[in-house]
Amino acid sequence: MPEATIATSLLIDFVGFLGRRGLAAEAVCRAAEIDPQWLDEPNSRVPASAMQRLWATAEQLTGDTDLGLHSAETYNPGALSIVGYVILSCRTAGDALTRLARYAPLLNEGLHVSVTHEDGATSCRFGAAEEVDSYLHRSPRQTIETLAAGIVLTLKRLATQPPEPTAVTFRHAAPPSTVEHRRLFGAAVCFDQSENAVVYPSSALAAGMLSADPALLEVFEGDARRRIEQLKSRGAVSGRVQTILGSRLNGEVPSLASIASVLAMSERSVQRSLSDERTSYREIVDDVRKGLALAHLARPGTTATDVAFLLGFSEPSAFTRAFRRWTGSSPTQFRCA
Repeated sequence: MPEATIATSLLIDFVGFLGRRGLAAEAVCRAAEIDPQWLDEPNSRVPASAMQRLWATAEQLTGDTDLGLHSAETYNPGALSIVGYVILSCRTAGDALTRLARYAPLLNEGLHVSVTHEDGATSCRFGAAEEVDSYLHRSPRQTIETLAAGIVLTLKRLATQPPEPTAVTFRHAAPPSTVEHRRLFGAAVCFDQSENAVVYPSSALAAGMLSADPALLEVFEGDARRRIEQLKSRGAVSGRVQTILGSRLNGEVPSLASIASVLAMSERSVQRSLSDERTSYREIVDDVRKGLALAHLARPGTTATDVAFLLGFSEPSAFTRAFRRWTGSSPTQFRCA
C-alpha cells in the first residue's frame, strides 16, 4: 500500500504557526526529522509520515494538547493552495463544503471527506482514506480536529449569514479537558461517536460566501481537477515529473536532463515514459506554469512581471500570451475579475 502524501504548504503553515508560538523553524525541523529545504518548496508534496512526526514534536515542545484546534484558529487560507482558492470563490457555504470533499486529497491524500444530505440536514464526514497508508489510521486526533475547526470557523468568517453546526462529532475519545472544544463548537460537540462529522441544517448552508466569484471559481476548479488527475497518477512518471517541477520551477525551467537525474532515469527513458502516458515534458511544464500562475496572481501585491520572472518566461509579454491561451484573459483582467 503506497504512503499518502500531503501538500507541503500545510506543513509550512504549521511550522509558521509554531514560530508564532516561539519555536524556531530550524529547531522544529531538526526535532521532527524534517528536511528544512521543504519549507522553501510550497508547491511540492511530502510523505504524510512527516506530518505525523511534526504533530508529535509540536505537542512535546509546546505542551499544548489542543494544537489542532489552536492552529485552525490562525491558519493562512493560502496554506490550502488551489483548494483554498476554490473554496473562497464558491457561491454558497454548501458549495464550499462540496468542493472541500471533492478536492481534499490535494491537501492530504490520506484524508477522505464526503457530504450527504438527509432530512433537512447536511453532514460533512471525514476520516482516513482506505486506499493509502496514512498516520490518520493510527493517530488522527489533531488532523481531524483541525479539519472540523477549520470548517466551522471558515464558514462563520466567510458566509453572509454565518451557519451554526447542530452537531460536531468525533470518533476518538474525549481528551482530559474539553474546554477548548466547547469554546469553539459549543454544546454540539460529542466524542466516542461512530463517525467524524460536522452537521448543519441544509437551509443554513444556502448562505452566500462573501468572496464568491463565479469566474474565478471556473478557473480555479479547472486547475484543481487537473491536479486531482495528476495525483491519481503520481506513481507514473508524469506525476513524479510534475511534483519535481512544482518544487523547482523558480526563475527558470529545469532541464529535462536535471529532472531525469532526480528520477534516476535516463533522459530518453523519461521521454519514452511520458509518451506512453500521452504527454510530454513540454506539456507538463505548461501545466505546472499555469497552476503556479493562478496561485501567484491570487495573492495580493503580486504583479504579472513578478510571476513571469518566477515562472522562467523570457519576458512579460511571453507570459501574457501564455496566460491568454490558458484562461482567455490577460493577467491584469484576471486580477480585476
